[in-house]
Amino acid sequence: MVVSLSDIVLEVLDARFPEETRNTFIEKRAFLQGKKLIFVLNKSDLVSKRKSDKVKKELKGIAPCVFVSSKKKTGIALLRKKINEIGRGESIKVGVVGYPNTGKSSVINALRGKKVARTSITAGFTRGEQFIRVSKNILLIDSPGVIPFEERDEVRLVMLSAKSPEQVRDVEGVAIKLILRIAEDDPDFFRRNFGVKVQGKGGEEILEKMALKKKRMRKGGEADMKNMAQQFLKQWQRGTLK
Repeated sequence: MVVSLSDIVLEVLDARFPEETRNTFIEKRAFLQGKKLIFVLNKSDLVSKRKSDKVKKELKGIAPCVFVSSKKKTGIALLRKKINEIGRGESIKVGVVGYPNTGKSSVINALRGKKVARTSITAGFTRGEQFIRVSKNILLIDSPGVIPFEERDEVRLVMLSAKSPEQVRDVEGVAIKLILRIAEDDPDFFRRNFGVKVQGKGGEEILEKMALKKKRMRKGGEADMKNMAQQFLKQWQRGTLK
């Protein structure tokens, strides 16, 4: 529905894991209908320049990429410029799509310059399309964040904030898998946030060292792995880790 109504489609991705937050079904639908697509990499303040450059190189062959931080209001002027450039100054409708909690509503609020779209970390908070006038020429269409029905990967669901750490069956296992994904892409992440070096270490050992550094302990001085795993996943979802 949103794609059909739009002249341009903004696909909001989480800059920390863009591939996992891409919806290729919507992308294909947009291209088949002759719509213009722009990748909006939100939360760019949480990734390194090396990561940003790598992502841009991978995605620019598919569609233009704009890195923004709706929290810090960076990149928003560039995004507005790109929309106007593609729209050629004409009156256009711009659909905003993406998985829950990639920051769609926050991007809309930043483009508008004030709070017009409601925001929440709860999946499915936006219900039904919302129309927001950004300027004389630009009408934004906000859409509910949709997760494919067949999605069962708990790591991905946690990354998308579609499942809270309390709802995860194996919270330590999910945390370890996420730790390994991050360590492969940005090994310095754990030194910055937890004072832990990851070189040559497995996911379980990294989680244990994180617990010891943060003094998450059981009686007897053992690392409380479950407690640390829950804390780590909560911080990840809240975007407090850089």
